[in-house]
Amino acid sequence: MTLAPAPVDSVDFAPFRFRTSAPLTAPWLRWLGGALRVAGRPLERLAAPPSDDLTAILPALRVHGVAPLLYVRLRDDPAWEALPPAARAALVDAFQASATRAFSLEVALGEAAAALAAADVPVMLLKGAALGRLVYGSPAERPMSDLDLLIPARRVDEGMRALAALGYRPAGLSAAGRLGRWQRRYRCEAPFVAPAGPRGGLLVELHWSLVELPYYIDRIDLDEMWRRKTPAAGLPGAALPDAADLLIHACAHLALHHSGDARLIWLTDIDRLARSAGLSWAAVVDRAERWGLGLAVHASLGAAAAWLGTPIPADASVALTRLADDPVGRAMWGLGDDQPGRTGRRARASWQAFSPRQRIRYAAWLALRAITQPFEAGRGGKGAGRPPAWKRYLKA
Repeated sequence: MTLAPAPVDSVDFAPFRFRTSAPLTAPWLRWLGGALRVAGRPLERLAAPPSDDLTAILPALRVHGVAPLLYVRLRDDPAWEALPPAARAALVDAFQASATRAFSLEVALGEAAAALAAADVPVMLLKGAALGRLVYGSPAERPMSDLDLLIPARRVDEGMRALAALGYRPAGLSAAGRLGRWQRRYRCEAPFVAPAGPRGGLLVELHWSLVELPYYIDRIDLDEMWRRKTPAAGLPGAALPDAADLLIHACAHLALHHSGDARLIWLTDIDRLARSAGLSWAAVVDRAERWGLGLAVHASLGAAAAWLGTPIPADASVALTRLADDPVGRAMWGLGDDQPGRTGRRARASWQAFSPRQRIRYAAWLALRAITQPFEAGRGGKGAGRPPAWKRYLKA
């Protein structure tokens, strides 16, 4: 492989912004885009790094979750020997740390899946747990900080009890029965934390909807998603969503929950899914339209294409461009971002998008939420006033 000067033109990720804690210059972003394209295929003519000091950006690469994947892309290529020894050692360490973490998470995932299966609770893998199996060479290439599991809304009580039997403790929603169902009506997930032992600090999130925004909780039909599931190899009782569902979810997660603090690994997820052999672009367009996620899918794929050259068929691109012209989608954009005042903005946008009947149900839920939220956050007593436990366990 011949090294050539790196391009220095800017990379257009609009309308997304990256985490301020992990800044990367345009030359580095361009070089990374070339290095991380299409994992598993031979590297094309890769430009030389913008600087010999690759170690200077390794903290940012770890935050963005791409250091292990960069190691895998470079280790068997002549570009590897051109890197300084300190950079090679740091990338090896990043991959080994990710592999160790992946092994620990796989053990915990197996235990959780077995416990849910024993309780007759169907479970599908989401986010990194699914992507590491489907579109990366191994789970070590796709770092995870927690486990995301989708279960049917009607089986949440049984799922919570199954995790509790393994020693996990709820770090938020915990009510059962009718109160629990009402409490969860316009929520998406319940976080559980392992307080001690080999899983100490591990966060497991039980999801019963794909997007934690009330408008989408009502709009997305998960029954059809369950009908499309396929078995997860090596995890008895667990399943995987189909590629179109995973792609739409990845785009929605980025656009609705992390538009202002994006990570590069989420764009590589989208790129890998868009290139997967089993993807139906007709299904992507159809579900994006029916679920009201055309803008999220269009913008996220556009950012991935700008950085990684993600291929989008012409007819799908035209259809998604049309779907992106959606006033409701624009109103929902970024409402899940962790920003001051998001609760009020989310409530106002949901109210405006809802029908009169939905507004009655949503108003009742908001009233209940106002009563129960203090108990979720602090559980009273010495914990009162503290932030929810799950926020203390999520990585920065």
